[in-house]
Amino acid sequence: MTQKLAFGLLLFTSLVSRAALAQDEPSHPPFEFETPTALAAIAPGPNVFVNSQGWDKASAIKVYGADDLAFKGTMAAGLQAHSAISRDGQTAYYASNFQARMVRGPRTDVLTVFDIPTLSVREEIVLPTQIAQYTTNQSLTRLSADERFLFIQNSTPATSVTVVDLAASSFAVEVPTPGCFGIYPTLAGSGFSTICADGAFMSVTLDETGKTFTTSRGTPVFDPNEDPLYLTFDRYEGDLYFITYSGAIVHLSDEGGTVKLVETIPSFGADLNWAPGGYNPFTINEAHGVLFMAMKEIEEPGAHYHASSEIWAYDLKARKLLFRSQGKGLSSVFVSDAETPLLYSLSLQEDEIVLYEAIPEAQFALRRKAATTGTGFAAVIDMAPGAE
Repeated sequence: MTQKLAFGLLLFTSLVSRAALAQDEPSHPPFEFETPTALAAIAPGPNVFVNSQGWDKASAIKVYGADDLAFKGTMAAGLQAHSAISRDGQTAYYASNFQARMVRGPRTDVLTVFDIPTLSVREEIVLPTQIAQYTTNQSLTRLSADERFLFIQNSTPATSVTVVDLAASSFAVEVPTPGCFGIYPTLAGSGFSTICADGAFMSVTLDETGKTFTTSRGTPVFDPNEDPLYLTFDRYEGDLYFITYSGAIVHLSDEGGTVKLVETIPSFGADLNWAPGGYNPFTINEAHGVLFMAMKEIEEPGAHYHASSEIWAYDLKARKLLFRSQGKGLSSVFVSDAETPLLYSLSLQEDEIVLYEAIPEAQFALRRKAATTGTGFAAVIDMAPGAE
């Protein structure tokens, strides 16, 4: 057989075989392109909000289910953002700065207002360029008690507070607060107080327009040289509570237009050589009057922001340490006000949020329920007061 004939037969056999196989193969439906869609709204139910602050990228409020930490989505804004959540849990306020070249160049400060159910932007309000570029803290952006105004901490480095009229969607006024920092709204109306360098508080009262204000100043309530206050605060039975770097509890009243000392409760960890640690290291459950504090073994001065390893439950009425629960790399804690409290912790080290159930029958020991990673540079946990 010649080579040409052999090659021809081989080619013929191959074609016949392929034709036979093709007859046996099932036919395929035509390819259909999918159209990407988004949910009209996030899953219903109470939420917990984590401010993942960006210093070299966009900041984002991350939304999780309050009962199981199921991730629901994000609301993103600019650099070094500070957040606040409305009482009904429907609106998020996010104050941040945008720079023309991401991390440099001309800067614009903006308040972005989000609709939480749809995670969409409702509006933007351009602000004076002076928002404090500072590690996020719960005291840096706060709503007034009547939710008519939003207060935003400024630092240029001169300190002041920007007042935003939310009804008019506009900047209202800048309140100078020389030597004072942090925003602590009054329980009613449109006022706030701020911590000053001499250990006193300056109190501010706005008129109904938000453009005119009066100020007053109380007497010192702590010694900033001996035992400074954390900026973190909470309320219990209407009064303000702070903690010092050593772990002392400072109970204050802001009734009557000035902030006054009610009492200072000595540190319940000092004798054990323990002190608070983290960025927002304490929180109070209103239903039981139990204060939860993130604690670590005492280190050198200046280590008050270092991560904690335990969460201690303390009864404010009985003045009694109830329980010490284990944690890991704790930087912030937040507890609900429910009868069976839910407590959330953040860890910068672990890049994690953890959900615990605090068990009243077991001296408020914490039982871990859920956890999720990917929180980023996050130091503030928030929850709509009406959803707790």
